Amino acid sequence: MSNNPNYQRHPVTGVGGDILAWTRGAISHTERAAQTAASEGSPQWRIDDVLYAVRDAQQGLVVRTREDREASVSHIALHDPELVLRRCAADRQLLDLHGGRMHSCPAKDETGYLDEWTEFSHGEACPVVQNLAEVYGWTDHTDSRRTEGAQAPPSDGDQMT
Repeated sequence: MSNNPNYQRHPVTGVGGDILAWTRGAISHTERAAQTAASEGSPQWRIDDVLYAVRDAQQGLVVRTREDREASVSHIALHDPELVLRRCAADRQLLDLHGGRMHSCPAKDETGYLDEWTEFSHGEACPVVQNLAEVYGWTDHTDSRRTEGAQAPPSDGDQMT
């Protein structure tokens, strides 16, 4: 249990089950999508300003859009498979450091005070785990069904569509 009496506890398990398993599944799902996209050409993407498009490093066309969607093209190019795969690897390392084990890390309590040495037990999800899960779509109400925009990631055996 957290050593900060004002810190609101966040258990590793909740309405949706195990936040660690769910987040690992979401990372794997994202990683598979990036690997599939990279296998279609190259994992590095860049903007083609002439066509309002994104091309891979082999000049293959990834996506093309209308002239008024320049921001969308930039966003897609910024999230090429190479970057996504690096992010997945880094997120897994953070989960390995912070997930499901007793440790200390900074946390804000209910009053907004930053306690730089909050202790977390084996059954608590520290803010790092919570933030990583939220990036992939976890909410306090996430479960195996689609809930308010968050969806449980497919299991490792599921095909991506």
